[in-house]
Amino acid sequence: MKKIFIVAIILIMFMLTGCGSNNNREDISSVTFTTIDYNGGFTTEYYINLNNNRYMKKHYGPESPKGGVDYDVVKEFSDEDKDTFIKEINNSGLLNINKEYKQSGIIDGGGWHLVITFSDDSTFESRGDNDSPREVFNKCSTAFYDLCGEEVMGMLPKYYKDTPNITYSLRAYNDGKMLNGTMGLPQVVKGNYKWNKLSSLDNDYFMLTKDIKKYFEYDSSNTYKVAFSTYNYDYEKKFSKIIILEYDYSEQLENEKEIYNDGWFKQIELDISINKLYVYKLIYSDGNYVEYVFSTEISE
Repeated sequence: MKKIFIVAIILIMFMLTGCGSNNNREDISSVTFTTIDYNGGFTTEYYINLNNNRYMKKHYGPESPKGGVDYDVVKEFSDEDKDTFIKEINNSGLLNINKEYKQSGIIDGGGWHLVITFSDDSTFESRGDNDSPREVFNKCSTAFYDLCGEEVMGMLPKYYKDTPNITYSLRAYNDGKMLNGTMGLPQVVKGNYKWNKLSSLDNDYFMLTKDIKKYFEYDSSNTYKVAFSTYNYDYEKKFSKIIILEYDYSEQLENEKEIYNDGWFKQIELDISINKLYVYKLIYSDGNYVEYVFSTEISE
């Protein structure tokens, strides 16, 4: 009798903590997430069609046509991306959130409506009014971002989409003394990078530096050095290596010269020359990397 009683308790606990709270499903055919800004009534609908692997979006307000506006196709994705997305939103608990979230007393917030449709045409719906399952939405944020290429739900972890950089400055010296008031640096721009699921490759570095405003002020009586510092580095992962390259400032970027190659540092200072193009590359142990480029071009 005692054994039967114990087994019964175990079964009840399993029903309460196991099957009853796990609504995970792999047969998701679409996800629609609608956000409403109560300040003006502007609405954005994010629609992920997992049957034809398309992410679409539309935005409208009170003055939009009564018939509504059409979806714009933002991105197409692979079957592999789709499978990963479904797995991640299941693991994040999105199908286990409450049917409704409501917080009264706030008049300038916003609302949202989530509809997940399955292959048998059944749906899971949840909506919120000035409240949300913030923890679950934040867990889902990277899954939506990786699939859609932009923020849809929740708040992304810091620097998940924004590549890190290091502090840089140009230093001018005359007769061994660092000068004040003549500091300046050509604007640094981001070049090639691979960051999480996003990448931008084969950028034309000569054209990138041609298209930006120059801040470099050259005086032939001075010598110039560039300083890099990580004292203000604000990212959870340190880069494992930094490589700094120098090229002749021309479309061909000839005479490549590696002027620095090492790991994490606090501060370094390197000699630089005029009419050169410089690239510094931050490399991370997880395979992510980002390159920044600037030039010391001077007008003749």
